[in-house]
Amino acid sequence: MRFIMCVAMLAFASSYSVQAEDISESDLRTHIEILASDDFGGRKPGTLGENKTLKYIATEWQKAGLVPATGLASWYAPVALVDRTPLKQTVSFTRFNGKREKTIRIDENQIILRSSMQSGRSTNVPIVHVGYGNQSEDQLAEAVSTKLVFMFLRSPPGAKEFPSYRDRKAKILAAGAWGVISIASSETRFNRLARRFRSSSTSLDVDGQHAGLEGIISKAAAEKLLRKTGIDYNQLAEDAASGDFRPLQTGIYADLSADTRVRSYQSHNVVGKIVGRKPGSGAVLFLGHWDHLGECRQAPAVDRICNGAVDNASGISLLIETAKRLTKVRPDRDIYFLATTAEESGLLGARAFAANPSFPLEKLVAVFNADTVALAPNGKLLAIVGRGETDLDDDLEKVAIAEDREIDKTDKANAFLKRQDGYVFLEKNIPAFMVTSAFSDQERLNNYLNGRYHDASDELDDELLLGGAVDDANFHVALGRYFGNLETYPTKAHQKGHMDSAGE
Repeated sequence: MRFIMCVAMLAFASSYSVQAEDISESDLRTHIEILASDDFGGRKPGTLGENKTLKYIATEWQKAGLVPATGLASWYAPVALVDRTPLKQTVSFTRFNGKREKTIRIDENQIILRSSMQSGRSTNVPIVHVGYGNQSEDQLAEAVSTKLVFMFLRSPPGAKEFPSYRDRKAKILAAGAWGVISIASSETRFNRLARRFRSSSTSLDVDGQHAGLEGIISKAAAEKLLRKTGIDYNQLAEDAASGDFRPLQTGIYADLSADTRVRSYQSHNVVGKIVGRKPGSGAVLFLGHWDHLGECRQAPAVDRICNGAVDNASGISLLIETAKRLTKVRPDRDIYFLATTAEESGLLGARAFAANPSFPLEKLVAVFNADTVALAPNGKLLAIVGRGETDLDDDLEKVAIAEDREIDKTDKANAFLKRQDGYVFLEKNIPAFMVTSAFSDQERLNNYLNGRYHDASDELDDELLLGGAVDDANFHVALGRYFGNLETYPTKAHQKGHMDSAGE
């Protein structure tokens, strides 16, 4: 194996006797200073800051020698988004006690509702509990059509390769449910989700994504409702974890209403490419999200803008400079560059691209996501989000050896696997990674996540560490050279990635 790696490294080096000039700190800092400036307003989708960000990225890629790759002459691929903000709600639950109705009272602060349109109302709608919602489509269609569904938000404890919450919810909506209310597994989790649910929520504005009414309910409130009809919550949760569980008609009926502020608008991904010398040999994709949070503090705070210098002006700066170097040494394969919108709202831009790509995704031999790269003083140690998920680990090791880098073998960074745009491609069994020194030191990473992350303090200042970002940027150039060329990386069929979709 060692001999094979040495031969591959020699081929790697000899293939590119013409080297592009290394990326420097000043190269990255120049882009971060602009993208993370107050003038860009925190790069929130649907704002003037988006327009400035898109224009800047497209201009820099054009200067680098890329061409638009949306399938049209434009650099910009539209992404339809919708913001929903709960305004007010009414909640009433009843059960039939023989011939009489019996009201079940719960604390209305323990349930939060929003509608898909500006107003959603229903009277006397029956509630069906589907457990974790992993039944067959036929079983769900028979049980939930036109009804209100209760479902456990999290997957069963210890479950592996379990459908994600997003996929389970989509199947329930496809089965014709009128509404979906998800049960939080603990008071702490409910409180955290409630803060997010009460504020504006962004999602893709496409058919089939939303029920007429959606909500979350605390475990305590759900337990009380079920107990009043003789259903033991804990036993139901245990039964639902088995493969034999069928949707349960609870005997509870709901009168619900929700008024919601709804704003639909169009955001954009930016897509460009380097045209390869050998058409039909496949493609490589580099991506990173351009969006951030806009204003994240309220008056009387003086600094109210979340500038997102690390998250993710640093990643976009890496993509710009990587593109400049790779155009100097034209590869065999096409190399695509994708700057996504609405990552902060749930990888939405990446999902929109994967659902409607501007080129066949099966062309891709490898995908590399650049996100939050400016956290390390140097890039000697590399964390790889996605390591162990595909059959490309040995190839990444070859590039690391050739570039005098060391790969962190603990794989702790895989805790972030589902929280970054690359996961959208892994879901489609396309090898995808986030290769970064920023996630190689857990203590330093946690200090950022517990401090400047998603805060107005994430801006360009003396605390920004660009040493590791520079090393990572140059490593991405090496990745593009290695995977972009047939001599170093011949076309081969990939084994399917092993992905655990448990959780939400």
